[in-house]
Amino acid sequence: MVKRAMQTAQFKINFISTLSDVTRAVADLKPDLFIHDWGAQNESQARQFHIKFGQSTSAIDLGRIILVPEVTPVFLAFASDAMVERFQSYSSVPLTLANEITMMLESREASELQKFLRETKLNSYRYNQKDIDQRVEALFVRYPHDPKVKLEFANLQLRQGHLGRALSLSQELLNREPMNLRALNLLARTRMKMGDWDDALQSLSRANSLSPQNPSRLMMIGDALFGKGDMESALTHYQQAMNLDADLVKDAGRQVGLIKLHQGELEEAVMFFKSTVSEDEAAGFFNNAAVQAARLERYEDALKLYQSALQTLKTDRLKPLIYYNIALSHSRLKAVDEAIKAVKTVLHHDTHHAKALSLLEKLKGQKAS
Repeated sequence: MVKRAMQTAQFKINFISTLSDVTRAVADLKPDLFIHDWGAQNESQARQFHIKFGQSTSAIDLGRIILVPEVTPVFLAFASDAMVERFQSYSSVPLTLANEITMMLESREASELQKFLRETKLNSYRYNQKDIDQRVEALFVRYPHDPKVKLEFANLQLRQGHLGRALSLSQELLNREPMNLRALNLLARTRMKMGDWDDALQSLSRANSLSPQNPSRLMMIGDALFGKGDMESALTHYQQAMNLDADLVKDAGRQVGLIKLHQGELEEAVMFFKSTVSEDEAAGFFNNAAVQAARLERYEDALKLYQSALQTLKTDRLKPLIYYNIALSHSRLKAVDEAIKAVKTVLHHDTHHAKALSLLEKLKGQKAS
């Protein structure tokens, strides 16, 4: 059916048999359109492919149509989630497919937003964020009622911290398009910025029920649960995100490490941080937690956290800072000998560390008295 409809409209067709061949085929053939038969693959595999593909530069100039037995509200929601242009039923292929494709390709070619996205994503090295933001603002002035332009502008409002405006725009989009899951995600992210964790989770749960297995949204649900304080549920969602998308291992692993740190499971936290974040960031997490414990006069806990920070280090650069804090904690526990030992370690790495030199003199005085 597809072949006949497309040949009638004088389109050239190339068939591929698996989703794993799509990226190579797009690079080799440079097509205008990708038509996918939803029933040809496992549904979970198809969902993951389109969500991932929609985020890639390969999809910018490529129209996507998915053929299904029947177009349902769930499919319409997924189209928004994965940035697919449309779903079309098998029965309508002979009647409308060619005409709809022609109109779709013409509208994409004429779309100012499409041109903007193409330029910024394919040539992003030529632009700084200020330039991009100014172009989004200019597009919104010209096309304030275009849903896609409005969504880009609403995301800009969120990035700039104009939370009330972002909330209002996302709600306007949802009033017009209740299945616009990208707008629903934006609404949830805005509420999270406001600290409205329950409202954010309500929006995310609705989006997840309409279009499950979106790894990025599972990350967002994890973040909202983390913010709310439900650590175990957050861990579950981060793990689900990592299982679906290996590219999220770093971000999800960072969050899992923070939860393990919060729960006092220091060795597990060290393991996650070592594999997912930089030396500076990992050491910073433990150091900040230790400083907070020290402020609460929980010096034994602080020492454990400082020792965990040392385990994450691959170089000596941050050791003076951490050993100096260790020395302070020992000092406040009246463990003068241990404090002096830690200070000397600081000075081994940085002979001119002014605070360490001063603390050493103070500790020697305490010991002498």
